[in-house]
Amino acid sequence: MNAYYEDKVVPISKIDITDHTFRLSLHIDTANLVDSIQAVGLINPPVVTANDNSTFSVVCGFRRIKACQLLGWQEIKARTLAGDFSEAELLKLAILDNRSHRSLNIIEQARGIQKLSAHTAGNSLEMLSSLLGFPSNQKVFHKISALIRLPEVIQTGVLDNTISFEAAADLCRLSPEDALVFYDFLKGFKLSQNKQKEIITLVEEIGIREDLRPLDILESKEIKAIMDSYRLNQNEKGSMVRACLKRRRFPTLAKAQERFLRELKALKLDEHLHITAPAYFEGGPYTLRMTFKSLKDLRDRRRSLDALVKDPAMKRLLEL
Repeated sequence: MNAYYEDKVVPISKIDITDHTFRLSLHIDTANLVDSIQAVGLINPPVVTANDNSTFSVVCGFRRIKACQLLGWQEIKARTLAGDFSEAELLKLAILDNRSHRSLNIIEQARGIQKLSAHTAGNSLEMLSSLLGFPSNQKVFHKISALIRLPEVIQTGVLDNTISFEAAADLCRLSPEDALVFYDFLKGFKLSQNKQKEIITLVEEIGIREDLRPLDILESKEIKAIMDSYRLNQNEKGSMVRACLKRRRFPTLAKAQERFLRELKALKLDEHLHITAPAYFEGGPYTLRMTFKSLKDLRDRRRSLDALVKDPAMKRLLEL
């Protein structure tokens, strides 16, 4: 695309800033830009295209125009596109203009995919990834493009790291209402990506088995008691919620873990002996770890092991 421009002074009232056809950003943040323009003026004019009704649509520079509006400007110097360009060409121009001075965030990439796909369905993944700046990977492409289906508040949450990209990608398969239920619940914690995903998966699986909505599960009496407790900090609440959901999702495993911990406590092991159960208590070997520094320590450990073999609690532990 070889674009030709005409520099014009355009009345701001003639610029249709409600036309977001070429806007990639989720929000128009002018906080820092207002001060800059007020101090040194508008250095880089926005790019607009003329409409049939004597108005202009913004191709590049939504923030600049909004900042000038806030400063009370009546007119603005703009670069008006001269020539006949397709919407797809103008979208590419808007993308390249943004990428000329920064990387696109993940929501802008999702919006770019959506906008371009409406006009350039035949374009390859390689072209889209190169233009928008994401890895040329089919799995990544589908995750990013799905974000556009999420309610705007969750998209904002992805940008401010309230929810991780991977957890948000999991929410894309849900209805907007259920996605919001999860988001409203998770935003109260500062959980890692894996822990966010774990809560989503556990609630989904419980819901399938018990024919319940996410809201029913996350507002159950046990979880509400955890969330309403003033004695617990957010990290403790997050850990207890996950433990509660695991017990509900895997009741047999939860009982086995409780019995294991009870018998382990009954063994009264000192700090030098540690017993680990097999994963999921599925018949694998138990692991015994022993620490020592000298032959005397080793002899002491041997006596402890002899006593361990004879302890009834050890027999009950192995029966799990």
